[in-house]
Amino acid sequence: MHHQDRLTQACNKIALLLASNTPFYPLYLWFILGRDAGPWLPLTALSLPFFAATPFIARHNSLAGRAWLCACASLNTAWVTWLLGPQAGVALFFLPCLVLAVLAFRATESPPRALLTALPFALYLSLLWLPHAPTAFTPAEFASLCKLNAVSVALLSVVLPYLLSLR
Repeated sequence: MHHQDRLTQACNKIALLLASNTPFYPLYLWFILGRDAGPWLPLTALSLPFFAATPFIARHNSLAGRAWLCACASLNTAWVTWLLGPQAGVALFFLPCLVLAVLAFRATESPPRALLTALPFALYLSLLWLPHAPTAFTPAEFASLCKLNAVSVALLSVVLPYLLSLR
């Protein structure tokens, strides 16, 4: 997690925070959905090794590690949104992805910042046109998922700027 560059070190902390929480998301789904969760449960945790790889990548190239984290967060959000459907509220995670993409780069690093800020928008728009994986959740289950995701997004939206401002 440690890095000479304090911004990269903050991103490494964020990556490990996300990696450490990733295994719990399927458990939350199982708790909310029970048997209705179906085969989607383990598929929501596929991002774990990608988040965990961030410090390794950053050790070799600071900018690449920070860009990797931003791309993984956005792609994971798109993946789980596609798996669970738009009614689950997972797309709300694009908001912290935007916060991360803006704050994870210096003013002199505007090309990667611009690209990784555009990525959540592009993924969200592409999700509007893609067919979603078939889910058979009840309106009450979707409402519970949406509440869970909204609280998680709110927490991340506070934690990310806090960690990135400590640099």
